[in-house]
Amino acid sequence: MIPGLRRRQCRRLAGVAALVLAMTGTATPARAAAGDAPDIAVKAAFLYNFAKFAEWPALPLAAPILVCFVGDNGIAAAFSETVRGQNIGGHTLDVSQPRDSAGWRGCQVLFFADRETRQFASDKGGIRSQPVLTVSDGKGFALAGGVIELFVEDGRMRFAINLDAAEQAGVHLSSRLLGLAKVVRSRRDQ
Repeated sequence: MIPGLRRRQCRRLAGVAALVLAMTGTATPARAAAGDAPDIAVKAAFLYNFAKFAEWPALPLAAPILVCFVGDNGIAAAFSETVRGQNIGGHTLDVSQPRDSAGWRGCQVLFFADRETRQFASDKGGIRSQPVLTVSDGKGFALAGGVIELFVEDGRMRFAINLDAAEQAGVHLSSRLLGLAKVVRSRRDQ
């Protein structure tokens, strides 16, 4: 242990280090040639780290964090594998794939596959005003009112955070997470 740091502080530093490594990982040409599997694993790792650095004020102690997936069974499976046996602040992680927008309200994290962002755009369930961390790999998702958008830039997975959307949803994001993100604001016409 580093002198002067308590165990809890060391764990936080280790968590931040893991976040930085996961968030700055690169996709090598060999991995890209192997198909989407590495991309899916990276997205699953990002989702786990987003959950680690988010807070839901109304989430009861010891209640599970429900991570939901719309339109991507591969990422849901990779995420399940990534979080097996893990918890965040005493909260277990559960995975769900709601069949329709009525099931979205129970989620703390809600991932929309790129091809399913139109479902978010229609927002029939009023999810934007619920304490749900919305995430997608769809282009323009953050600008359209989603909280976090995953994108590739210079061969690396990056992410944008819409501060207005996070505030509207009532999800608190760590300043450490915000420091790694491209910060955007909602379109004024939304």
